[in-house]
Order: sequence, then structure tokens, then C-alpha cells
Amino acid sequence: MNTEKKWKNEISEQFKQDYLKSNYRIVGNNKHSAIKPCHWLEQRLMTGRDNQNCYKGIFGIKSNLCLQNTPSVPFCNHQCVFCWRDLQSSLGSTFNVVPDGPKELVNEMIRHQKNLIQNHLSLKRYIDNYNIMIEILKYLFKNNKSESIQSISRIIDTSKTKIDRAMVLLKNMGFLDYIEGDINHYCINKSIKRQIKFDMDIEPLVNKNITTLREIEKVHEESMNPKHAAISLDGEPFLYPLISDFVVEFKKRKMTTFIVSNGTFPEKIESMEHYPSQLYISLPASNEKTYKKICRPMIRNGWKKIMKTMDLLSSLPCRTVLRITGVKNLNLKRESIDEYLKIIKRANPNFLDIKGFTLQAKALLIKERLKSSKDLEFFFPEFEDIKEFAEKISNLGNFPILYENHRSRDVLIGVNWKSNSMEIKN
Repeated sequence: MNTEKKWKNEISEQFKQDYLKSNYRIVGNNKHSAIKPCHWLEQRLMTGRDNQNCYKGIFGIKSNLCLQNTPSVPFCNHQCVFCWRDLQSSLGSTFNVVPDGPKELVNEMIRHQKNLIQNHLSLKRYIDNYNIMIEILKYLFKNNKSESIQSISRIIDTSKTKIDRAMVLLKNMGFLDYIEGDINHYCINKSIKRQIKFDMDIEPLVNKNITTLREIEKVHEESMNPKHAAISLDGEPFLYPLISDFVVEFKKRKMTTFIVSNGTFPEKIESMEHYPSQLYISLPASNEKTYKKICRPMIRNGWKKIMKTMDLLSSLPCRTVLRITGVKNLNLKRESIDEYLKIIKRANPNFLDIKGFTLQAKALLIKERLKSSKDLEFFFPEFEDIKEFAEKISNLGNFPILYENHRSRDVLIGVNWKSNSMEIKN
């Protein structure tokens, strides 16, 4: 570390408290790092099954063993219109606090992850969820009618939050349907109902198609020892001055690592002593004009820096991915495909990942950020939008589509990848 650098600011306690309200855990003495369990970790804890895993499953990564983190939560040199963080709380594009040491950060991140799973995403919570699912199905089967979350909550005397969690999983797994014209009332799916003759048939059916108590117990046991670090939560990871050593600390614990970067630090990427298992570079624009509109850079020459990173990718000693975060009617346009293809061929990464942006948290402000009068649906891409765009790139570039994940709205394309397996080994 450069001991002559003068660190200017401290991150306030209020900043920390604001993030804690959103289920983050701020980590380290100087409060510049964080972890947060993702949606898919919770889904995996509910069932333990592969069909409740995020898109990273194609790389052999189980969501319950994934530690989503960042060493630079308040610092980024972009203000992307689709970002889920509160851009007003950003402390700017310069890492200006004393950096916590990588070893201490990793130890604390793992400790917090275990604590969250033990106390917030607890085994009891998901055993209760299993039993509530059985109880809901038995009631709906016996009474042969539809019910809302509110009415089921009253009938079986359980909180609406718990009922909602159980009914959403049952709906996602095809056990419940909305009644026609009313998304607030649920009934048993006709195909499932035909498989039930008596109450006693319900639990074996759930065990077969959703989960078992033993699977829930097993997945929680496994989760106490995370195997993968997704350095992708918030902020720009390469702003953290000890990012290379940060990767090493995870590797010492036999954990694989992803870094997701905006690509504006080619010199830092090139000079890394230790590379992650896989490096993602976000490319949400196919030209400089669109880049400035979507990413709203806080630095000069951001696009030129990204292009320098493109020229580095094929020479790096790690797996590489270009990530297009898709925004409908903004960067998923037919006229941008040829420009994207030129960049893809220039960079020659192992993979191209096209993923729809997530309409949650502060990403709901995308209209205001773009100063648009359009509805949110105008910008939100369904899986079909992502797939159509991916197929055009695949066909025109002669790149194979390797994987699709409908629920993650994600399509993975092979660019420079010749192996039959995509599983991360190191």
C-alpha cells in the first residue's frame, strides 16, 4: 500500500445504518465493504434443489454456497440508470478512506454470511415454510376453492409474510395458479389436483416435485462453508486498492471468485498479480453516445478506457466474460447489434452474457434517471426480449448459445470457448 496517500474521508455511521435497512451487512472497521444474501441464495435454502439456482449454476456454483460481496460499496465512477443502489448515497469515484486489510475483510464477510443464514435465513424458517406449504395445499384441496394470501393467513393463523413466501414458491413450482382474471387469488393447478385423491397424497407430491425436510437440512449444513465469492454487489471493485490480495484471500480458503467490473481500469486489470477465476466486464452500450446516456460516467475518457480493457481480455490468464445488462428500448436495439459484434470480436472473451436488468430497489427510478415519461414496462426486458437479442448476435456472429435461464432472464453465448464443460475448477 502507498503509505504516502492521504485518505480524506470517513464513512459515516448513518451511511452504514441506511444500508443495514436493506439487509446489507457492512463489513470492516472503515465501512467500505459489504455482503448481502441474494434472492437465489434464499431460494436455494428453501429447497436445496438445482432448479432454485441462479444463472451461475452453469459454472457449477450453488447459490447457497455463494458469498455476494463488495470491497467498495460506496465508490463507483458510473451512475448507471439501471443500478439498484441509491446513487445519492455514493461517495464518488475515488476510494478515499483507509482500506481495510483483505484477510480481515474476508474473515468478517464469511462470519457475517454464516450469521445471516443461522439467524435470518434460518433452518427453522424453511422447515416452517415446508409445513405451511403442506397445510395450504391440504386446505385448498379439502375446500376446493380459491383463496388470497390474506384469507389463507386468517384461516391457518399464520402471518401474511410466511403465507406469501410459501404460496409464491408453490406458484413458481406449478402447484398453484392464479384464478382467471385475478392475480390475488390462488387455486390448485389442475394437473396437480388430478394427482391428489386424499390428503395423504400431498406431502409425497411436494417431496417429489419441490423439496423434502432432509434436503432443506442438508442445504443449510452446506451453507455454513461458502465455496464461491461473487465480488459484484455494489460499487466498482477495482477502486479498492488491494483487490488482487482480496482475491488471494478467497483462494486461500479454496473459494472460486468472480469479479464484475465496469472496465474503466485497464491498467489495474493488466497489472493484477492474482486474477479471479472469472472476470466479467460490463458492456451496457455499443458506442460512446449510448454509454454516456446509460452509464453517466463521472470520469473523462471512460469509453476509451473500456476499449483498452477490451484489447486486454484475450491475453488475461483467467476466464473472461462480456456482460450486456439489457435495457429494453435502450441497448437491446437491432441497430446496436453490428456495433456489439465488432466489440465482441475485438475483445474475444470466453463468453458473452446477456442479462436483463433487475427492476428492484433504486432501479425503479430508471424513468427519472433517464428523464423519460415512458412507463417502466417500456424499459423492462422479459426473457423473450433477451433471447431474441441473443439469437441475433449468435446467428450473425456464428457464436453458439450455451445456456438459457428463464427466471434469471439470462442467455450465455460462447465466443472463445472450446471445452465441453463450463464448470469453474479453481
